[in-house]
Amino acid sequence: MTQQNYSRYFRGLYNVSGFDGTIESDFLKLGNVPDDRKPDLIDYNLKGFDDYRIALQNYLKAVYPTDYNNFASSDLGQMLLEMFAYMASVLTLRADMTANEMYIDTVKDANNLKRLLKLIGVSMKGPTASKATGRLTLPDDVTPATVTISSAARTINVTNQRSSLPLTYTINKQQANGTLDLFNTDLTIDSSDFTDNYVDLILLEGSLQSQTGSFRGDVSRQTIELTNGPVIEGSIGVSSTENGGTQYNEISNLFVASGGSQPVFEKEYVDNFGAILKFGDGVRGRLPTPGASYVVTYRRGSGSNGNVSRGIINQDVIVTNSTVPVTAKIENITKATGGAPAETVDHAKRYAPYFFRTQYRAVTGEDYNTLANSFVGSTGTTAKAMASLRKNGAAANVIDLFVLSKASDTQLERASVAMKKELLDYFSNYKMLTDDIVISDGVIRTVDLVCTLSIDRSNQRFEDNIKQKAANALTEYFNVDNRSFGQKLSLADLQNFMLKVPEIRFFVVDNIEKDIYVNFNEIVQLNNFEFVVEFV
Repeated sequence: MTQQNYSRYFRGLYNVSGFDGTIESDFLKLGNVPDDRKPDLIDYNLKGFDDYRIALQNYLKAVYPTDYNNFASSDLGQMLLEMFAYMASVLTLRADMTANEMYIDTVKDANNLKRLLKLIGVSMKGPTASKATGRLTLPDDVTPATVTISSAARTINVTNQRSSLPLTYTINKQQANGTLDLFNTDLTIDSSDFTDNYVDLILLEGSLQSQTGSFRGDVSRQTIELTNGPVIEGSIGVSSTENGGTQYNEISNLFVASGGSQPVFEKEYVDNFGAILKFGDGVRGRLPTPGASYVVTYRRGSGSNGNVSRGIINQDVIVTNSTVPVTAKIENITKATGGAPAETVDHAKRYAPYFFRTQYRAVTGEDYNTLANSFVGSTGTTAKAMASLRKNGAAANVIDLFVLSKASDTQLERASVAMKKELLDYFSNYKMLTDDIVISDGVIRTVDLVCTLSIDRSNQRFEDNIKQKAANALTEYFNVDNRSFGQKLSLADLQNFMLKVPEIRFFVVDNIEKDIYVNFNEIVQLNNFEFVVEFV
């Protein structure tokens, strides 16, 4: 109840003995909010700390207009209110993050994405190895016989001159069918493979590892865990003592195993890219014999750090020529390319739904595109591909597959003959019986860019840092996973992308006046670029 004395206003007008000038008013009570109407004042669309703080203040003003009216920032009540706003904003963010992590389109954490993809039978790809041609040269006075390189001698340790980080390469030999021998730790080279006193081999980044054991007798499904990760894609081979020697090969999923006698296994990556090998159950894939001994060989390592220049590897290696130890020399006569870290979250989110739609068969052009872009060869090479279905008469069942090999995150190169053969074999498990696949080389259209960056004068001292941010953004735009065959180079799209760097006010491509259009089998690739900085 509020009381005010207004007697001074009525002197001389009224009989003050009958009216003392005091008016009693309860208008504030009329504004009280009933308990059952208080929930109507709650705003469920709040987003952050400021929203919660203002909403709580408005609630206090509406519900407790006379009990609390000190909204100074130094007030204890305001301190408690802001603490509640702080807690609410944190809990809301965590709730949003938890909800986002439950959907493929919005998930951010790689481990959560792995779990989601596992529900639909899709796995993220692990790291892939750099590959180079290595020339093994024997001394001039040695006549090549059967040359053996022990498992220890196959491992070569070098240093990346750009990053100064250590690297390990393993010497391998490509077999007649284009694949690698993944089952033997020692490497044998026939004399017929030599030209004069040298032979060209394959150098693959990663250290050679082996793990032995016996298949268990107390389980219905055999598994082997490889804890010494990261395990390189396409590097695993399992040999056992069953039936005088059985070799198990990796397939993408046991679902596609051709019957219960095929010796295959499925790989599932776990934390730190260790792996669990899952074997068949006798219906889909061969069921290993309990008690049989096995040897698992694989390589550990990989990543883009393995992409080194020609001649970086140039070392002596001890080999056995027939029975005589000989000091030979191994050198990479080509640059090492193709090394890449494990599949990124963005790449998996882009291709995993398409891979799921294929249901492990190739029918539509989209199926062929998805399966080809998910392919990893035995040497670790991955493909960038585009499928085109012919639609004329008798050739309607012919699929043209235009393929390039990934040399790095931003560079593509011509696919090797061995990779193309592996790709054809890979599709034999998925394509329709009446389909014929023709693999051709994709075409790379390289561009050089001269660009002007306009930045504020106040940022002049940060010029080098801003140029580096711009370079990172430009290479990200031209990342091979972000480009597609037949996709034009849009100057407006490139400018909008570069303006995401907050310090760049304006971005202009100086040496190209209009968009660059390419054919359906061509892809745009960044070659060189130069930045000119203007201060505004």
